[in-house]
Amino acid sequence: MGGRISESTIREVRDRADIVEVVSETVPLSRSGASFRGLCPFHREKTPSFFVHPARQAFKCFGCGEGGSVFHFLMKARNLSFADSIEELAERYGVAVRYEGGGVPSRPKDDLYAILRLAADTYRELLCSPAGKPGREFLRRRGVTPEAEREFGLGWCGTGGELVSALKRKGVDLARGEAAGLLLPSGPGYRDRFRGRVLFPISDARGRICGFGGRAVDDAVPKYLNSPESELYRKSSLLYGLFQALPAIRSEGRVLVVEGYMDLIGLWQKGVRGVVATCGTSLTESHARTLKRLSENVVLFYDGDVAGKKAAVRSGGPLYAAGVSPKALFPPKGMDPDDWAKAASPEELARRIAGAVPLMESIERGASRKYDLATISGKLSYVQLMAKYLRWVTDPAERELYAQRVAQTSGLPVETIHRQVGPSGTESVPGGGAPPRINDPRPEESNLLRLLAVHPCLLLVPSDARPASQR
Repeated sequence: MGGRISESTIREVRDRADIVEVVSETVPLSRSGASFRGLCPFHREKTPSFFVHPARQAFKCFGCGEGGSVFHFLMKARNLSFADSIEELAERYGVAVRYEGGGVPSRPKDDLYAILRLAADTYRELLCSPAGKPGREFLRRRGVTPEAEREFGLGWCGTGGELVSALKRKGVDLARGEAAGLLLPSGPGYRDRFRGRVLFPISDARGRICGFGGRAVDDAVPKYLNSPESELYRKSSLLYGLFQALPAIRSEGRVLVVEGYMDLIGLWQKGVRGVVATCGTSLTESHARTLKRLSENVVLFYDGDVAGKKAAVRSGGPLYAAGVSPKALFPPKGMDPDDWAKAASPEELARRIAGAVPLMESIERGASRKYDLATISGKLSYVQLMAKYLRWVTDPAERELYAQRVAQTSGLPVETIHRQVGPSGTESVPGGGAPPRINDPRPEESNLLRLLAVHPCLLLVPSDARPASQR
């Protein structure tokens, strides 16, 4: 895929798409005059204020203000980019996607998605076969149920070249299997990359498999092996479990972030469904922007050891820069979220998650314990450390409250704390690296503005679609 999608394609997709049909897959709608209405999927409400007007191919919520075209709905509800929303609707309604400059470019990525799906099916069949016994035994030791296996499509890669054989049977060019990150060159041929590992398929927000995480069941090193970076698999952008978590995130208005696949599955088995995991990397700017679009109520649920708490603090920089004030939750020292979930009842786990504290509050508590506040040097070190973190906070009220707490703890006037902190977003993140830039425009926003420039009527909903109280 290359270049920008042509305006003619955008118009054709918009004209062919049935916004009522698309929205109804997420929101139960009932007719209201010339419009349809339902409970808004983007905020909690008891009385429907969400309207879809088919004649204008537009939606509008009079509760939270969200509104726009069918593209905007998919972007918001499914966390898609503008281009992805067009392509999904184009495929659904039989429209050929054209790009500026003319023509319908080839889609070299399509065959990679198909190959990865074939690999996932092969791995799944192997796990359920007699050859998958080592993988099944490992998963049972870790408390993973057959239901969770099916939900997340877990699989097994044996040591006998089963995937290579499966690809050959399907007539797949093995060089494309290597491009998909599944195979490694071996002599004149290829061998399976993930031999002897349990496989966790990693999907994008549309449910398309982009790569795999492989967990060794013995002492093999590394313990986890992920797909290599490719045109499909970018670990800095993907969140494991996002496709499965989207309905719960929308209904609950909250998203939990964990570090491991097993942590996510352990929580899922206890009924916590709105949870995603980073794919073997620290939380990035791209992850933070995705989480911001999903919900501003983000809970970091990391390990209870020093490494887990440091990871949570590192995650704070990108999240604050994206406009999210995250919360943090840590299990007791020596436990990870999976262990804690197994030891707790669903009700107790839900209470613990609801009791997550703001990350900045957790940072402040740790800083106040780190230094001897009975001494001048201890107070200075405490204030200097907190000043670096408070520069992340862009909300004036939130920043003022934390400045007051630091002032009270250190015995200094709050004005002194403000002078020490200075303007936000100007200091390097503690631990290294500059904080992400704030308010970077996203490509999909630019494209959406371009669409609205072509069709300004998309945001206009006639008065008969509004609640009577707002006409």
